[in-house]
Amino acid sequence: MFRAVRAVLEAGRLPDGGHSERADRVAVLGPDAALRLNIHDVARLPAISIGDQIYLVIGILRDTARKPELLGSVIIPEGTARRYFSLAGPGMVVVETRIGAAYMIAEQARMALRPDDPSALRVQVPQEPKRVRDEVQTDLNVMFLLLGGLSLIVGALGIANITLVGVMERTSEIGLRRAIGATRGHIAAQFLLESASMGVVGGIVGASIGVLVVVVVSALQVWSPVLDPAVPLLAPAVGGAIGLLSGLYPASRAAKLEPAEAFRH
Repeated sequence: MFRAVRAVLEAGRLPDGGHSERADRVAVLGPDAALRLNIHDVARLPAISIGDQIYLVIGILRDTARKPELLGSVIIPEGTARRYFSLAGPGMVVVETRIGAAYMIAEQARMALRPDDPSALRVQVPQEPKRVRDEVQTDLNVMFLLLGGLSLIVGALGIANITLVGVMERTSEIGLRRAIGATRGHIAAQFLLESASMGVVGGIVGASIGVLVVVVVSALQVWSPVLDPAVPLLAPAVGGAIGLLSGLYPASRAAKLEPAEAFRH
């Protein structure tokens, strides 16, 4: 059990098979139990009372990777529990597996431990670290994707608003250009180019800030920064596309202005 839960000793030793076969009255304390009993080491052979029997404390745990309830427990050998506490059999078995084998072992554990009645056992399989990490990574990716989409929508609305205001403020300029021969396509292309330029600049600035944040946080946390080389290249392209889409309505509105109407404004 101690190996399966990856127990770490603070002092003393762990019981072995001989203690269990002889039903020795020895015990190992979890750190919380040792603190409550005011036992800090085993050099002076401390003893505790369980019922009417005296048990010699042979070890004190420091920590366990699994089963944290053992940190506050008094642990005695299985043979001792069978003789003095009428233990019929273990109530729980902890099985440590290699990464990737947990589910296979779980399917075989019932038949291996209770071939006479496999349904008598209930098997609990903790999620493997890699699977938990992948699920967390997926959730984080979805969250950042939603945040990025929201940021793009806000940016698109901002570009559309700025471009539309520019069209309204430059009505006379549009009328003058139409009067000297500019076509509606020329006017639309002008404002589409302006809105796309704002998107490209925004993509460059945003990608630069993002890369800088990753590098700074990694340096502060002593991590190795991992950057996708496609991000600095795709960010301006995506920004330009968003700017182009945002400028469609303002450019269309500017292209529809007639020279006479523009001059009246």
